[in-house]
Amino acid sequence: MNSFFADRLTNLQIAGNTVRLEFSVLDMVVGNNPAEPKLNVSHVLVMPLEGFVQAFNGQDSVVKKLLADGVLKSNAANPGSAG
Repeated sequence: MNSFFADRLTNLQIAGNTVRLEFSVLDMVVGNNPAEPKLNVSHVLVMPLEGFVQAFNGQDSVVKKLLADGVLKSNAANPGSAG
């Protein structure tokens, strides 16, 4: 089994019964011209829609528990923000 790290899920596409998730890592620019960190796609996960929905429901349950436990704070005032 392979493991990988991603800073963000940067793209999600649905085509028929298939979901394609693109994960990216931050590349820090080093040198005389430092710029904003750039996200580069590092891995792509393709899975059936049914599996994606099941995974989403599991993640939703975890987020709700973290909110209830006070580990996360609700971002309801600004639902479009990331982070």
